[in-house]
Amino acid sequence: MFTFHHGLWLFFLSRRHAQVWQFVIGSMFPDYVYFVMIIIALFRGQIELSNLISLNPQVLLGIMPLYPWAVKADLLGHSVVVWGVFLVLALLPAFNRLQAFIIGWGSHLLIDGLTHGAYANYYLYPLSMDAVHSPVSYWEAEFFAREFKIVNGTLMVLIIVYLIYERWRKKIS
Repeated sequence: MFTFHHGLWLFFLSRRHAQVWQFVIGSMFPDYVYFVMIIIALFRGQIELSNLISLNPQVLLGIMPLYPWAVKADLLGHSVVVWGVFLVLALLPAFNRLQAFIIGWGSHLLIDGLTHGAYANYYLYPLSMDAVHSPVSYWEAEFFAREFKIVNGTLMVLIIVYLIYERWRKKIS
């Protein structure tokens, strides 16, 4: 799923929680490395500013080998093992303020597990390079990407319409 889609889903699900923005920021956390990598690639001339609109996962996967640190950060950010360590830490009183962020991060891993086909993440990294391949992908045509985009896009439009309606009702009451 695209990064901002993670954020919208978590915003919708946690919008009434006091720490809504921690959930949202956490839900997009594993993909922040892509934004840093894109900015660096722009400055190095490896991506043109005009290409940002049509930037897709294939392009990102083609650029990643040029940035070994980004590959490592991607592996660590999408690892259930690493996430689990932070989840245990977040259960300690000293770190309990991070729980919403960590839960948001975990939701990202869950959704990615359900929406990554051939190019699945290595969820057990650094213990293993095994991947869980979903029968559905958000961008690979051979894994029902078209159907997924229709369903996900429709649901997101409905969510946005509902959020606008909810805000409008609050304003008039």
